[in-house]
Amino acid sequence: MADLITERQQFEAALRTLLANFSGGSSGEIPAARLTLTDMVKAKLDEIIPGTGISFSLDAENDISDPYSLLINSLLDESAKRVLQSAPIYILTPKLNYIISTPVDDNTGYIALPPDFLRIASLKMEEWKREVTDFITPADGRYKLQHNKYTRGGIAKPVAVLTFKQVNGETGKVVEYYSVNSSHAVEHLYYIPETLAEDLQSNLTDALTWTCAGMILQVTERVDLAKFAFEQASVCYQNL
Repeated sequence: MADLITERQQFEAALRTLLANFSGGSSGEIPAARLTLTDMVKAKLDEIIPGTGISFSLDAENDISDPYSLLINSLLDESAKRVLQSAPIYILTPKLNYIISTPVDDNTGYIALPPDFLRIASLKMEEWKREVTDFITPADGRYKLQHNKYTRGGIAKPVAVLTFKQVNGETGKVVEYYSVNSSHAVEHLYYIPETLAEDLQSNLTDALTWTCAGMILQVTERVDLAKFAFEQASVCYQNL
């Protein structure tokens, strides 16, 4: 890794080049909650590369519309998505969805997942003796076993598969369930929804801002420093 002064100079040069061509998609104000997160990301970057001196001549008040802030703001929601995908499921707050299943035959079927679905936490059909928290995909060798009534999951040891299916003429994410005796009623389905950065649960704010800092370092090709920032995000989970 280059020395600190060189790293700072290279980061600032790369960032200025990036910002020179960045429109941010909007010239309006950044909402207060997102501006707070933006400032926290800047603080993380300054912690990694002390003395980073990115500044602009601005007409807007409160430094809310400069390209640097707009760049960070544009990455906040993707950062939130990464956090929700990578954080241990037990520290996340899932959403309960009262959903209706679609039977395929007497004993199997599928559940169309909602538009804001990001990650599944658990599923339990009413007849099942236990919930499923370990979901497989069609790439899993166990998937083929589900198409045989003698080898597929049952009410004692159910199996659930995350896959895609044509639903109402559109391809969407579904979870297939194997299997039930007669009732296709869903007792519960808990999932993690996509969430705006400012609506992310508060105990994940530190991980969010480290992740966003890592993404900024990634797009400015500071690979080693980006890796460090992402590692810091992972450390945040250990303290929850």
